[in-house]
Amino acid sequence: MSEIWIIGSIIGLAAFVQSLTGFGFALVAISLLPLLMDLHAAVALVVIASLVGNLVLCWCYREGFEWQAVVPLMAAALLTIPIGIVGLQYVPDHLALRILGGFVLAYVLYDGFKFALPELVSPTWAYAFGAMSGVLTGAFNTGGPPIVIYANCNGWSPEQFKGNIPGVFMASSLIAMAGHYFQGSLTVDLWRVALYAAPFFAGGLIAGIVLSKRIDPSLFRQVVLALLGVMSLRLIW
Repeated sequence: MSEIWIIGSIIGLAAFVQSLTGFGFALVAISLLPLLMDLHAAVALVVIASLVGNLVLCWCYREGFEWQAVVPLMAAALLTIPIGIVGLQYVPDHLALRILGGFVLAYVLYDGFKFALPELVSPTWAYAFGAMSGVLTGAFNTGGPPIVIYANCNGWSPEQFKGNIPGVFMASSLIAMAGHYFQGSLTVDLWRVALYAAPFFAGGLIAGIVLSKRIDPSLFRQVVLALLGVMSLRLIW
């Protein structure tokens, strides 16, 4: 029972980070959950929580959704999600954790140092970044960074971020959940854990919204990135 409370707390922390800073739910959750549960189960749990969160965000920011901007990203991601799901089944857990740690570390360096990025004019780039997002979503449900990088390269406004990105993630989460269902990852025990974690998830979202007016989100974001960097090194070594 104590482990379920810790798992719920991790989900709540990840939701808090997401609602306060606008990023990081999957990165935080999937960096910490493998310390307590099987990697495959951790990924499936994050898929369930992400789907609920993205459904809420899609409804809240539905007026800013732009089909033309996200269709190539969504189409490519939906095609490659099964590759990530199936591929994870054939990669040993210790190697998969190191790959995950390397990916998280790469994103921390990208976000922390604010590297200058070129504008991606060709529509082909949307399919390329969508495909990368799909593989990472299927394997670890961490498909957000490629979409965020693509959006930054094309200068999306805050309104475009809020309207478009949850739509991409919701579609990806639906396909990922279907894939994990056919893989047998969505067990009764996992749904029970998800149910226990639901109040923590809701509490984290609400706390992030309330405290966003009292805590400097940019400073907190840097703290989260630093912690993710430490966790990525732990996963690698």
